[in-house]
Amino acid sequence: MIKFLRGLFESSRLSRNTTPKLVSILFAIVLYIYVMGEVNPEIEKELNNIKVNILNKEEVENSGLVFIDQNEFTVNVKVSGKKNEIYKISPDDIKVSADLSGAKQGENIKTLQVSKPVNIEIKEISPQQINVRLDKIIKTQKTVEIVENGTPKRGYETGTPQITPDEILIEGPETKVQAVAKVIGEINVDGIDENIRRNVPVKAVDSQGKDIIGVKVETKNANVFLPVLKLKNINITPTIVGKPKEGYKITKIEVTPKNVTLRGKEAFIDSVKEVITKPINVDDLDATLVASANLVIDSNIETPYLNDLPKIRIEVEKIETKEFTFKANQISVNNLKGTLTTNIGELEEDIKIKISEVRSVLEEVKRSDLELIIDAGGLEEGTHILDLKLNKNRSYENIEITPKDIEIEIFKKEDEEDIDGVLNETIPIDRIIDMPGS
Repeated sequence: MIKFLRGLFESSRLSRNTTPKLVSILFAIVLYIYVMGEVNPEIEKELNNIKVNILNKEEVENSGLVFIDQNEFTVNVKVSGKKNEIYKISPDDIKVSADLSGAKQGENIKTLQVSKPVNIEIKEISPQQINVRLDKIIKTQKTVEIVENGTPKRGYETGTPQITPDEILIEGPETKVQAVAKVIGEINVDGIDENIRRNVPVKAVDSQGKDIIGVKVETKNANVFLPVLKLKNINITPTIVGKPKEGYKITKIEVTPKNVTLRGKEAFIDSVKEVITKPINVDDLDATLVASANLVIDSNIETPYLNDLPKIRIEVEKIETKEFTFKANQISVNNLKGTLTTNIGELEEDIKIKISEVRSVLEEVKRSDLELIIDAGGLEEGTHILDLKLNKNRSYENIEITPKDIEIEIFKKEDEEDIDGVLNETIPIDRIIDMPGS
């Protein structure tokens, strides 16, 4: 064969002037390569945001799965080739796909497949894989709550809203539905002092109140009635029944808390003048009593800030006695006519005053705080027996005065008697002195 080719070559015209011909061919090849390298060089180009074609979506949907977060993906592709080829290429010429065959619930990492024109090379694809997250569709009922924005008018407060429906069906990917804490509607209550009735849009949120995207709320609105109630702060008055043990007295009653905040419809609140407790029995009480007491209030009125029943503290003390002695001449005579006087200053009789009261009070009683008096109003001259009374600056449990009365003499003052004697004296005629001019 080799001999045949050699003979063919030698018999042909190529065997003549071989060297110049080979040099010419080589030069032509080099020149072509040079020209092509300068005129149509090899270059690179990056094509961005090329959409990934998802294959076998129907298989995913038929298995009851849906995409979570995203169902569209894009990639960036760097290509290379001759300048004239690269200039003509566009993102539509590069086909990127991901096959979801066999995809399951959860994360699915899929390697991308790329198809390209013949004269183009793929230098880089970013990312080379996509993470397709799939989840199954579920439905569930969620409670509807109302979020109030703002603050009602001073002295008013919102009550419990009435919501229709109070539960709403939501649907979506299991992980998203499970993240829904509740369905909420929002109402502006700033400065209000009357009830609100409104149709409110609702949405699904998580436990932090953030919107959950990708969950379908079957009912878009809820009818809401929001009552606006009046507040009133009022003192608590304890109701005490019975009597402490003989010889004892209630000295102090404390209520904790002293007052209570009422909440209700304005008509009910305005009608309340006081809040009393149910009766607390102190029969035979001889020591401090602390008792919880229920309040007597209308069933239409609430006590929203009263966490515990009021505590009633009732203190009792034993009654003791303290005795004071007065002289009769220390008695004050009141309402005596100005022309009369008495013999009270000459009496030496002792008057005893016995005051019964608890020790804490008796310790503060001084003799100077007491005054024995008798009332001589309307009396004339003569002997009179008058009741003794004690003029005091406070009341006491019991006061005993011994004796209870005193006998006194009332007579005219000496100066008054002398004047009356002069006025009533008969003057003899011979003592009448002639007056000038008579």
